[in-house]
Amino acid sequence: MNEKIWEQLDLSDINRMVEDALGHRHMDFSDVASLVMRGEFKEAYGVVKETAMRICAPGILESKNLFAAIVLLGLFAMLLQYVFGVVKSRQVADLAYYFVYLLLVLLLLESFGSLMETADEVLAICKQFVTVLVPAYCLSISLAVGAVSAAVNYELIILLLLGVDYILAGLLLPLVWSYVFLAVMDGVDDRHRMKDFIRILERAVSWGIKLCLSVTVMVSGMQNMVTVHLDGMQKTVFQKAVGAIPGIGDMSESVTEVLTGSAGLIKNSIGTTAMVFLFLLVLRPVWQVFCISMTMKLAGACIRFMGQTRLSDIVSRIGEGGLLVMRAVMCSVISFCVVIAMTMFVLRGGR
Repeated sequence: MNEKIWEQLDLSDINRMVEDALGHRHMDFSDVASLVMRGEFKEAYGVVKETAMRICAPGILESKNLFAAIVLLGLFAMLLQYVFGVVKSRQVADLAYYFVYLLLVLLLLESFGSLMETADEVLAICKQFVTVLVPAYCLSISLAVGAVSAAVNYELIILLLLGVDYILAGLLLPLVWSYVFLAVMDGVDDRHRMKDFIRILERAVSWGIKLCLSVTVMVSGMQNMVTVHLDGMQKTVFQKAVGAIPGIGDMSESVTEVLTGSAGLIKNSIGTTAMVFLFLLVLRPVWQVFCISMTMKLAGACIRFMGQTRLSDIVSRIGEGGLLVMRAVMCSVISFCVVIAMTMFVLRGGR
């Protein structure tokens, strides 16, 4: 029964999308979903673990050049401080500081610009993956639960993804850019007059992410709780009507339960595999953002140890901006996973 229902689902578009993103050497979506459906979790875990290790390996090596460049600029600033410390003219020392500060800011803004491009890449991957996944997944929902739940979840997943991406790309990520530019301006000013604005922007981005996740949980949970009972009522009426037919009533109820159970197993297997693959697809860019951001934070700590407090503050704040970018793009991934998890735990055939 499972094989017959599985053959009705067309996963070729998902397989091609995963193959293009992860390469021919990596795993196939259909193969991993089949392993999960058969309960072979150890084999599926091994394949996922191997792929994750391949993806994460290059990220650390790519950050070492950035760390070396920031630390060298800190050493250069410390050397200039000692050299021009004997000069009585304050202007010469300030010019030397602003020269190093300008070089450091250019380096950091170039790296942060690449982080923002990576964030756009993650959002594009989420859109593409959900677009090719939703038709097959909602078909499995219709077989396991009912047409009402499938239709509602089809619209919900699409609208939710578009809404979250619109908030992230149109509001939260520009706020992170503003946070970084204010941090750069605050590094120039000795009195740190931008400090309060920086704190406000940081809290605004954090609360925006929490709001997106909270709305996702509430909307998805309430809609699924309503639709599952609508489908359950329709299915109960149909089963009682067929069960009243002499001779075939008991047989039809048994066949319906077996069909519903098989479709539910396939639905949950596809949902679980979809969440795993979405994290694998965004793992490389998110890991790069994390490595670069933590490199900046670590380099800022090293520069502070050299006594360059103002330079350390700008490096640490831009590194914190990179972590905000990572949290924002992961909000899109987690929102999708929350919706899938709700359909797996709430939609159980109306029972």
